[in-house]
Amino acid sequence: MKILALDQARRGAWSIFDYENKKLLDYGTWYFDSRKYTYERTIMSIESLLEDLITKHEVDAVFLEDIQLRKNNVQVFKRLAQLQGVLVNHCEKNEFLYWIVAPSQWQNFCNARSRTSKEIKLNIKRVDEDTEKMSKVLSMQFVKEKFEIDTDDDNLSDAICIGYYAVNAIKIYKTCNNCQ
Repeated sequence: MKILALDQARRGAWSIFDYENKKLLDYGTWYFDSRKYTYERTIMSIESLLEDLITKHEVDAVFLEDIQLRKNNVQVFKRLAQLQGVLVNHCEKNEFLYWIVAPSQWQNFCNARSRTSKEIKLNIKRVDEDTEKMSKVLSMQFVKEKFEIDTDDDNLSDAICIGYYAVNAIKIYKTCNNCQ
């Protein structure tokens, strides 16, 4: 069984894993420049890319990164919600098995998460800084150590981490349309 993991946005990335062997098979990135693509065109292009990746790699399940509302990014959140809705709808219409993965899940699994304020108060040390940027650095570091992929593209490293998390932590049942 093959799975596709996406870090979806205007600038995004994907990874393909062999689920049973927990092996990274392929990966890549995309970028839809705002000077050439409206956001609506970008969404359509990413949906088409999703379909192409599923078909080309004979994907059995899709893992999308969930979105988060952060301070001062309501417009970004709305756009990512629109994109996520289109991708989920595409999977539903075509009866593709899919799962939405919270960033904290894969980040915890791959040790690519900054400490929470609770961890800081309890003096639990995992990283030196508590910033979103640190989780990006940590995902790139994880991918370099685990897969010997040296990239400065945090979208790519995140997509690989999402896939790694999916093949190692999520049980897929082939007989139904649910992941547990």
